[in-house]
Order: sequence, then C-alpha cells, then structure tokens
Amino acid sequence: MQKTAFLFVLVAFLWSSAREAPTSTHRVPARVGLVLIASAQDGFALAADGSSLNADGRVSQEQKLFQLGKRGALALTGAVSIQDPVGGQVRGEMNVARIAAAWVAAHGDADLETANREVNAAIAAELSKFFSARDPGAAAGTFKFRVMAAGYSAGKPLLIVTTYFLPGTKRKPARTEQTSVAPKPGDLWIFGSSAAPAEILSGKNAAFRTFREEPGAARFHSAQKSSLTATDYFGLFRAMLQAAESAEGRKLDGKLAIVAAPNQFATVTPTAGDISAH
Repeated sequence: MQKTAFLFVLVAFLWSSAREAPTSTHRVPARVGLVLIASAQDGFALAADGSSLNADGRVSQEQKLFQLGKRGALALTGAVSIQDPVGGQVRGEMNVARIAAAWVAAHGDADLETANREVNAAIAAELSKFFSARDPGAAAGTFKFRVMAAGYSAGKPLLIVTTYFLPGTKRKPARTEQTSVAPKPGDLWIFGSSAAPAEILSGKNAAFRTFREEPGAARFHSAQKSSLTATDYFGLFRAMLQAAESAEGRKLDGKLAIVAAPNQFATVTPTAGDISAH
C-alpha cells in the first residue's frame, strides 16, 4: 500500500513538473493609447500605437516606444501630451513623449534601472514645473499617464511601471506609483482600455473573426505560451492593434478608448534591443 501511494505521488509530481508553468495576462486601463508587452522565451516583445489626444479633441500622432539603453525599451500610455485648454489666456504643453525621446537619444549606453530612474526624474521635473503655474482643477489627483521600462538588469528580465497622477493642487508635485516585476515567459500586459485585445484573446464577436484568424493570433492560441518567441508575439500584437484601429474596433470602444496608427514594435533580448515602425 505504501509503495502504491509513493508511486502515485511520484507520478503526480512528474506530471505537474512537465506541465506548462502558469502564465498571466494583465489588463491596465488607459483611455488614450494601447501598449502591449510580453515576456517571451527569448526576450521581450513590445508594441505601441501612435495616438495622442489634444486639448481641442483632435487626435494627433506621437512616438511612444523607444529603445532604452542597449538592453531595454521604454513605452508610454495615457495622456502623453498635457495641454492648456483651448481659448485660455496661456497655451502651454508638457509633452511626455518628447521629454522621453530627448533623454534616450542622449543616453544610449544607460543600463535599464538607471535609464528608468533618470527618464522619470526628467518627466517629474517638467510636470512639476508645468503645474507650478497652473491649477489642475477638476482633474486634480486623477490618473494621467504611465511609463513602462522593460528589459534586462544583471541579466534578468525586469518590467518597471510608473503611474502618474495629476497634482492635488497648484504648486504640488504629481503623485506617482511604481511597481516592478520579474516576468516569466508567457506573461502578457495590455495597457489600454480598448476592448479589441480581449476579443482577439477570447472573444466571440463575429466582427473580429478575421483578426482572430490572423496567423499570429492563431499561433498564440495553438502554442504553449511559455514557448512563444518575441517574433510570435509580433503577430498577435499586430492583430490586436489592427483590430483596435479598425472600424469595428472604433465602434466597439466608442469614447472609452482612443487607439491610432502609426504603430511601433520592439524586441529586447539579454544582449540587444531593436525598434521598428509598421
């Protein structure tokens, strides 16, 4: 009896060890933008749309994905351009994307954690300067944007997310929350409020069938998540972004989400990073 019980425990242990390690999909809302980040077995895959909302309600284009040092990438989501109201006595702008772009262009050799810290310091300083002469009004204390740094630190994968909230009153600093996680292969993050990515992952809406049948999306559904490569995730991300930017996606989201091309994609491995536009 004892031998039988031991054999059963051994078989159960071997079976559980052979199973795929559990993975997680995280959804983090933001009305403006759609950023997708996945931890693959060979590195990170990232994608970002190019939308930016202006004070007059128009949607313009902004780069929101950057190479960060040699082993990292930086992505932005939310209101990356903070502008004074149209018709106000003063028309100023605090542009998070341009601040980030200027910093990464001047510090190509920075390590991930140093780059993340310094980029956020530059953004926080400009945000404080902007609101030193402005009252945030009814938007005081509300979420505004996020800065995501993904890459490798000491050879290990790392994702750092910094969330910014508007100051509570004039001349007060913005509140920030920062979290960091060591992702495992197969973990997926969706930063944005568009419902289209969920339709690609597990939806039944017939209007999105063509997007779900894209080779990249089909590959994602048929494979073990921990075995997917960064290139595999590109196909999934392309289908998600195209679905969100399609007429079907805009109809589904209404005013809850703003997603617009051009889209950018990035890979980050323990030895290198690469950014490309599509």
